[in-house]
Amino acid sequence: MNQIIDTHNQHQCTLVLGVDERTVRQLEGVWPTWRLYLQQWLSWPVLFICDAKAGGADYWNRRLAFTKPLGEWALALWDWPTLDIDAEGMTQRERMLTAFVRVPPAVIETRYWLKLDTDVVATAQFARCLPGWFQDRPALVASAWHYTKPATWPALLDDWADTVPALNHPGMRRMDLPPVEPGQETIRNKRIASWCCYVLTAFSKIAADCAPDRLPIPSQDTYHHYIAYRRGDPIQKVAFKNMGLACITSDRRRKRLVDEVLLAADVGKELGQ
Repeated sequence: MNQIIDTHNQHQCTLVLGVDERTVRQLEGVWPTWRLYLQQWLSWPVLFICDAKAGGADYWNRRLAFTKPLGEWALALWDWPTLDIDAEGMTQRERMLTAFVRVPPAVIETRYWLKLDTDVVATAQFARCLPGWFQDRPALVASAWHYTKPATWPALLDDWADTVPALNHPGMRRMDLPPVEPGQETIRNKRIASWCCYVLTAFSKIAADCAPDRLPIPSQDTYHHYIAYRRGDPIQKVAFKNMGLACITSDRRRKRLVDEVLLAADVGKELGQ
């Protein structure tokens, strides 16, 4: 696939969407709200990371026809794991989340890329990004989150990172959270949720270079946050939920919200608002 090089948008950003047979149905459901309220993001280059197990380029071009017209866009077929990788216990979720670690830094040359989940409903016109968000060139710009599940993941990442030379330079640090008690499912720590997340492309290349064949834990945002924390890279927390975006995991609740958003938009047009 050709590299995506942005030459026209002021934020130098690519929108990245991951789709398989399940999430493409989510995307199709929320897309009308994105058309209404996320015009700025949809004007950027768009990279679709597509599950190659579901079909090839022809299949995905047909399946994503509802997103057109777009400006600059590209498909990346995700055909992982390869036969030389131990895939025991691997879930579809792990497959697709791993793609967000591997694919964007390999093909994107814009300064940032924006991961936006397919279960996000746009409920109002998204305000423009504030310049202060990017002032310190943060590795990640995302909503705050306050715990990790399973609770053992931070310790697993600490022990794994201790074996990676690139993550053991002076000034780099372990998390060293309190020991996990038997039966403990979550552990509190200040981190991010990546349902809407700007990622510094240069940082994502470092994170990808550090990653083994399978990520130490099957979670892209937990992994990216840990690498940024370990290295001391800036992380900018933004309350995207207060900016006209709603991440809804329930299919029924999401459809109801989409219907409400579209109905309100139609009423507004009739009233000349």
